Amino acid sequence: MTRKRWAILLILISIPLSYYGFSNFEAGSSEPLQAIMISLGCTGGIGCFFGGLYILFTKTKGRGEILASQTSKDSPILDGIYRYKIRQRNEAAIDNLVTKTTDNAIKTLTKKQKVKPMAKANTSVELMKREKELETRRKELEAMLAEVSKEEQTVEKELKSKGWVQQKDGSWSYE
Repeated sequence: MTRKRWAILLILISIPLSYYGFSNFEAGSSEPLQAIMISLGCTGGIGCFFGGLYILFTKTKGRGEILASQTSKDSPILDGIYRYKIRQRNEAAIDNLVTKTTDNAIKTLTKKQKVKPMAKANTSVELMKREKELETRRKELEAMLAEVSKEEQTVEKELKSKGWVQQKDGSWSYE
């Protein structure tokens, strides 16, 4: 349940408790058990009412933990461990991204119509048609290559903005 629901529930519980306690309150009641019940009704009703109001109008502050976003510096001991774990996770993400991009490019290329084998006909008209088909395929492949190159440059820029540095051998390291 949310804090608001708890607050409303406590206030609603306080109403019958307070009513019972204050409506049956008498000075010099003869039965001790009845006197205890009346006093519990009065104090319980008042406690639930003010507790509900308190919960309703205050914000959650947590249990005293300090969040990472609240600290100004990381622990020097844990800093190396976190960097190593972050580096491993990011390298795995990069490998996964490269694999997905490569797989998508391969799927796209294989979905296209395969190149027809050269027909044995030697007429000029058929040869010109074949040349047109090959020219169209070449343009499609060049467009796909340009698209992949552009996406690769975008990914590299994003990696560099996050603190990654590309090595001479093409691998990435985090500084």
